[in-house]
Amino acid sequence: MSRIIKRQESVVFTDLDDGSGVLLHLENKFYYSLNATGSFIWKLLEDQDELSEEVLLESVVDNFDVETKEAKEDLDDFIVDLSKEGLIKVQ
Repeated sequence: MSRIIKRQESVVFTDLDDGSGVLLHLENKFYYSLNATGSFIWKLLEDQDELSEEVLLESVVDNFDVETKEAKEDLDDFIVDLSKEGLIKVQ
């Protein structure tokens, strides 16, 4: 893993009371719902200009009750999904 992840500037995030969140892509006007883990990852991306996949994985494992292997698989899927929708840039 050596990918760098950066959120698109044209995406607005709203944090919901239950820990989940909603993304609005301002260019295509689509909404995307995030579970608590997805919201956690998005907040990390908002706090930094860009983050490595390794930092995101370490943060998820440190903050959620999940094994590294499972977290890596889920994070990979999450990154692919967000990238396909134009919500993040992957370098």
